[in-house]
Amino acid sequence: MGLNVPEYPGPGRKRAFLLLTAVAAAVIGILVFGTARDYVQGGGYVPDEAKCLVCHSNPDLAKNTPQGKISLYVNEVVASTSAHRFIDCTTCHTTKPHEVATPLTKLSLAQKCGSCHQYQYKLHLESIHGQQLAQGNPDVATCVDCHSRKGDSHGVIRVLEHDAPTYKKNIAETCARCHDNDELMKDYGIVEKVYESYMRSFHGKALQLSGYELGSLNKATCTNCHGVHDIKSAGDPQAPVAGADNLVKTCEQCHPGAGVEFAKGFLGHREASRDNVPQAHYTEIIFRTLMISVVAFGIFLMLIAIVRFSINRWRE
Repeated sequence: MGLNVPEYPGPGRKRAFLLLTAVAAAVIGILVFGTARDYVQGGGYVPDEAKCLVCHSNPDLAKNTPQGKISLYVNEVVASTSAHRFIDCTTCHTTKPHEVATPLTKLSLAQKCGSCHQYQYKLHLESIHGQQLAQGNPDVATCVDCHSRKGDSHGVIRVLEHDAPTYKKNIAETCARCHDNDELMKDYGIVEKVYESYMRSFHGKALQLSGYELGSLNKATCTNCHGVHDIKSAGDPQAPVAGADNLVKTCEQCHPGAGVEFAKGFLGHREASRDNVPQAHYTEIIFRTLMISVVAFGIFLMLIAIVRFSINRWRE
C-alpha cells in the first residue's frame, strides 16, 4: 500500500497565493483605515458627508454674535452615541449651514425637531410648555431639555436607553431640573416642593426602589399623571389632574374602579393640612403621636431594666 503524500504548491502557485493575500489585505486596509476618520471613541459612526467635524470637532471653535460669543463645538463622542448618530449633519442644519441664523433659539430648535417628529411637535405646541415657548418664554422645557442630559441637541438619547433622561426611571429627576428650582418656580407662583413631595410619596419610593427593567417600572411618575408632550397647566380644565372627574380617570388608568373617594385622598404635591385632605392630616398626627409614645415607652422600659440590673449587681 502506497502512502498519500500531500502535494505542496509549486513556486508559481505560492506566488499567486501570496499575491492574492496581499491584495485582500490591501482591500481590507482601505476599507478599515479609509473610513477610520468617521469612527470616534465610543464605537459610534458619525456620518459627515460635508466634513463638518473637520472644524467643529475643535473645542475652541466659537462665533461672535450680537448676543455674545457662542461655542460651535460638537463633541464627537456625544454625537456618536446619540439617537441621531446615523443622520448626517446637513439633515438638521440644511445644505448651507453657514447661512443659518445663529444662535439658534429654543423655538427654532423645537421647529427643527418637529420637521421629523411632527405628531410630538403638534402635541407640544398645545401644551403649557409649547404655548409659553411660542410667546418667547425661554424658561420652558422643550425637546432637547428633556431628551438630552445637558440641553445638547447633539446628545439626544433614545427613550429606551437606561441612562436617557426620559427613561421612566429617570423622568422625575428630569422634571426636577426645572420644578425643583425654587428661584425659577417662584416666578410662576409654584410654591409646592414638587420633586420632594413626589419622592416622599408611595409612587416615588416604589419607583426609586425598582430596578431598570421595564417590567418593574409600572409605578406612576410625572408623565403618567400630567401627560408627556401634551402637558397642561394644573389649572387647565383639560388637564388630567384638574378636578375630581379628570383625576378619577387618571387614577383609574392604574387603579381600575378607584372611584371618587379614592381620588379624594390624593394629596397632590401639597402637604396634608386642616385645609388640604384633613383626614390624612389628622391621621398623620395620630400615627406620629402613637409612634412617639411607643418609642418613649420602650426607652422607659429599657431604663427601668438598666436601673434594676445595676441595683441587683450592687447588692451582690
